[in-house]
Amino acid sequence: MILFALRCARGHEFEGWFRDGDGFEAQRKAGDIACPQCGETKVEKAVMAPRLGKPRGVGRLAVGLGVTDDPGGDA
Repeated sequence: MILFALRCARGHEFEGWFRDGDGFEAQRKAGDIACPQCGETKVEKAVMAPRLGKPRGVGRLAVGLGVTDDPGGDA
């Protein structure tokens, strides 16, 4: 499943979950996606900031620098 930020032709922004990009396109072309605020079915993908997770090894690096978010750490 993938989360897309969407915008209707009237400028309202909302989110929608889809199986994949092709699933979104098929539903969009069929007019099956409607803005929850106004009911407009002309929608497009909006720019969405990526959700970034904490990179692996960051905790170990921070501990090595004397900073820890681990209460049991040896900082």
